[in-house]
Amino acid sequence: MSGFRRGRKTGTVLLAGCLLAVGLLAGCGSAKEATDQAMNSESAPAPTMAAKQESAQIFNANDSGTAAGAAEQTDSIQATSGMTNVQSGAGAPASVPGAAPTGQQPASIDRQIIYKANVTMEVAEYGSAHTEINNLVHLSGGYLLQFSENRTDYEQSGILVVKVPSKGFSGFLANLEKMKPKSIQRSVQGQDVTEEYVDLTSRLKAREAELARLFSFMDKATKSEDLVTFSKQIETVQTEVERLKGRMRYLEQNVAYSTVEIRLYQKIEKAKVEAEKAQESGFASKLAKALKGSAKVVLGFLQGVVIVLAGALPVLAVLAVVGIPAATIYRRRRARMKELEERSRSIRRQNLSQIESDSEADRDADHDSKPPASDA
Repeated sequence: MSGFRRGRKTGTVLLAGCLLAVGLLAGCGSAKEATDQAMNSESAPAPTMAAKQESAQIFNANDSGTAAGAAEQTDSIQATSGMTNVQSGAGAPASVPGAAPTGQQPASIDRQIIYKANVTMEVAEYGSAHTEINNLVHLSGGYLLQFSENRTDYEQSGILVVKVPSKGFSGFLANLEKMKPKSIQRSVQGQDVTEEYVDLTSRLKAREAELARLFSFMDKATKSEDLVTFSKQIETVQTEVERLKGRMRYLEQNVAYSTVEIRLYQKIEKAKVEAEKAQESGFASKLAKALKGSAKVVLGFLQGVVIVLAGALPVLAVLAVVGIPAATIYRRRRARMKELEERSRSIRRQNLSQIESDSEADRDADHDSKPPASDA
């Protein structure tokens, strides 16, 4: 009986030792695989922590030493091994998103092509042709992206940049030809962006898978440092995901809607231009032209005067410095000369009057001194 008990005890110890060894191996494998995943996704702390928690659970189950504990431990080991296989399978190169499974034909890929057309049209009537093109764009489900217009004496033209659905791209170009323009030239270019779009899709799937793993690791994290690290990594990956989605939306929009640049022009005949000019040359226009001409002449004269004065200003300054004193002296001398002349004239007049008075006195004296004549 004691031998049977001893053998049973020995068997139990051996079984517990085997289970312990298996648990250690499974825990080490889980920790290693989790660490590899963390290095690939730049989140090493979470797999290491998860592996430690799983190893601690296995060690606690081994310490129980009972058959029930051994069974639970075996179930835990199997569950852990299953999780490890799934995680390693998700991180294996063979299951990269966008890659075809081994031994299978790759799925057919829709070509992603961006079309652009340039059309130059000469029309007989610019206004009606412009209206008709706008109607064609509206009926095709497109929209106007840019418009510019120009008019000269001999041409009226406009440039329209429109977006039309790629499914109706060829039909839209055919409808432009049905407008029966005088002349039409067109060119079509296509840009194949399939490779870029497939690459963006693969990168987006990889980033989304990485983001899901980071969220799962963050749920399992218990330390604040790990939470901060995961938050920064999640923010970086989310930014990359949004950038990839934005580029994909841009390509999808340009693939779905093709671009058509249309230059529309009408040549104006010389006779028509001359007739329009003749109509404009009425009385009002002639009067306006005359006023403009007179204003230009006056303005030119004033500008010439200002220019002459500006050029003669230094000479005028020198003349002013020299001429003003000379003019002052000359005026003073002239005033003195006039004063002397006036004095001499007055003296002369006085002398003449004195002489006249003396001569009259002499005549009177002679008349008084003569005897009276006797009567015959």
